[in-house]
Amino acid sequence: MTDMSEFSEWWKDRIRRDLASFSDPGTPVEVVGAGRSFEAAWTVRGDAREGMFSVSLDQGVTVKVGNRHLPYRSFVAGPDMADLETVARMIIQASKPGLFIETRAEYDDDLETSGQGTEQGPAIDVLTNLIEGEGAVATRVIMVTGDAGAGKTRVLKELVNRQANKFVRKETAILLLYVNAQGRALARLNEALATELQDLRVGLTYHSIASLTRLGILIPVIDGFDELLGVSGYDDAFSSLSGFLEQLEGEGQMLASARSVYYEQEFLSRAGNVSATGSQAWEYAPVRVLEWRDEDRERYMNDWIKSKDLSDTKTKNICDRVRTIFDNENRDLASKPLFFTKTVELLWREPNFRGGQDLLQALVSEYLSRECKEKLLDRQSDPLLTVEQFERLMRELAEEMWNQETRELDYRSVRDVAEYVVEHLGLSQIAKQTIIERMPTLAFLTGSDDSTPRVGTFEHELFFFYFLADSISSRFSTGNGDDMRIVLSRAALPENVAERVAKELNAEGPNTPGRLQEHLDRLAKVGNTEWRRGIQVRENAGLLAMALLRAYAESNGLIEGCDIRSVIFPGSHLRDVSLEKCSLTSVTIHRTDLTSTKFLDCESKDTLFWEPIVSPEETRLELRGLDAVQVTGIRTRGETVYAPGGVAEIMKRCGASIPLDSQHHSVPRVSEEYLKLLDRLMRAYRRANPICMDDDHLTSLFKNSKWKSLERMLVDHDLARKEHRQKGGRKSIFLRRQFLPNDFMSGQKSGVDERIRRFWKALEQES
Repeated sequence: MTDMSEFSEWWKDRIRRDLASFSDPGTPVEVVGAGRSFEAAWTVRGDAREGMFSVSLDQGVTVKVGNRHLPYRSFVAGPDMADLETVARMIIQASKPGLFIETRAEYDDDLETSGQGTEQGPAIDVLTNLIEGEGAVATRVIMVTGDAGAGKTRVLKELVNRQANKFVRKETAILLLYVNAQGRALARLNEALATELQDLRVGLTYHSIASLTRLGILIPVIDGFDELLGVSGYDDAFSSLSGFLEQLEGEGQMLASARSVYYEQEFLSRAGNVSATGSQAWEYAPVRVLEWRDEDRERYMNDWIKSKDLSDTKTKNICDRVRTIFDNENRDLASKPLFFTKTVELLWREPNFRGGQDLLQALVSEYLSRECKEKLLDRQSDPLLTVEQFERLMRELAEEMWNQETRELDYRSVRDVAEYVVEHLGLSQIAKQTIIERMPTLAFLTGSDDSTPRVGTFEHELFFFYFLADSISSRFSTGNGDDMRIVLSRAALPENVAERVAKELNAEGPNTPGRLQEHLDRLAKVGNTEWRRGIQVRENAGLLAMALLRAYAESNGLIEGCDIRSVIFPGSHLRDVSLEKCSLTSVTIHRTDLTSTKFLDCESKDTLFWEPIVSPEETRLELRGLDAVQVTGIRTRGETVYAPGGVAEIMKRCGASIPLDSQHHSVPRVSEEYLKLLDRLMRAYRRANPICMDDDHLTSLFKNSKWKSLERMLVDHDLARKEHRQKGGRKSIFLRRQFLPNDFMSGQKSGVDERIRRFWKALEQES
């Protein structure tokens, strides 16, 4: 039962803080009164304001301003405060219309904890159902994942625009704010928010975003979340994110996108670690954008043909050419909206375009050629640059963005890059000036939408990836270890870049075992560092190593006798890669997909596995020197197992030879019912921390006959703590775990916290 006096005091403090986030700097905010009503006075843009706030357990909070009586949320969203209708109108005005195909997505609601299963449908509908649906018991982080080119950004922008239109039509009370965070350090999240608001030309400032998010009337949409986590190191990024989550106090929602599920898991692990000792309260909802199907491509072609008003003959011609382009080794690329739509447009403009085995390279080459021959011309209509020179300019731009840890360069940086390229190419001053002036309109680039003199960014991340990979592969072949170490320290390298680098390195010469080992040795040298960004360097070196191994296996089959050292495999995969008589030394395999990977008669020294994904039917882990103690969690398609005994069992099924000592870490005397209950609890904790004892999704867990006993032992051994939290002023009981799930399930394994060891001992006795 919520106490009225506590409810009232909670709202008094909340009102004061909310008003302060809108008030002029240096001006006081006064909230006086007690019981069910308060008087408040504050100043906004030099205008003194006052209002009467009434609180009620049944009706919430209402505000009297002048002669108007408003619900609290409507008051804060209204023209005297946030003026969200104006924000919505500016969002609509700033949006760029274009063809949009209802890309599909799926939401995994985790059958074990909530009973809802997987929802699949149009991405806009799936996301709308989440943000408009049943309220979460803690801050909901909706994580949207999908491959590069899968259409995540297009989906998010369409979602934001549709929601803004609904907001203006009074069909919803929730507005979304798009934040282009690609290439921006999350340590500067406030700067990213401020920039987006300034670009919309609205009076709202970033100071109010947390208040609006807490109230559930605004949802920040952070596009490019995975890049934020890599720029300037993970710690700074999560420190900033933690600060924002802390401000939300367990309320509201935020939406973020990432290319890889690996970063989704990184968020869960790091946010979970922070919230174990702090006061954050969050839960997450995973949504994956799916690839285009045949019917999606057909729908796009029909809409595109209508927009061009093509005759039947031209329609047949373009459709036949599209089928020819993708009816070969490029078949998989047809499922990516970027490749498909760009190819269609290019086929329309260039009758002679035929694609090729490497469609991205073919697209880039065609754009380079068109730009040099048709647009980048002097007064006599002669090309200012050759195709090779223009490609170098794009490569230098991409490298400068990478070095500055951004995806957008200001005018001065662009000028510096252009001057450098022009001077080294021996071009004229007129050429330099012309190139600088035309830079915002050149192929691959998108100019800024406002009057600020910025060149903007690459039109799509895949173009940025292409030119960045070109730069890295060049340095890889000619640079020294220190040079490569600096390049690989900037941010988390996108997997597409690693694959491109491997492809370009292999194109330089025969893909022989000797050349593969030479590349791996260079990466080992780069990764062998104690630099403060050493983890970032080793992860990027590991990503490149995996790409090289996959490329070699694809063309040569079995990999024999190679030596892999001093790198971290960060996610990604080694599917269909077989290694025989190879050695792994000081390698960390972190959430890597090994479902069809085979280590045959291999050596392992100081190698650690963190939640690798395996398939007991296909994965082979014949690694001498590998112990179950070196494996922290192991994932199959259906579950994640942390208990050492369970880990050892799955490893044995994958062919690993487990020393007898490793099998002594299991907890065989704990009853199966307790183990199943604890596993279900860990599933819940992997999705949220803390968990609410009133959460309807967890009712079956809390009603289990063993729950009260398990709860008591968790609290008694300080593995979980009960806490009372207020949400909207109403109090609920939460259970906050004090360790990560993999620590929980370590049993009596040596090296774990003594509290965990004592808990498992008590659990044995209880059984």
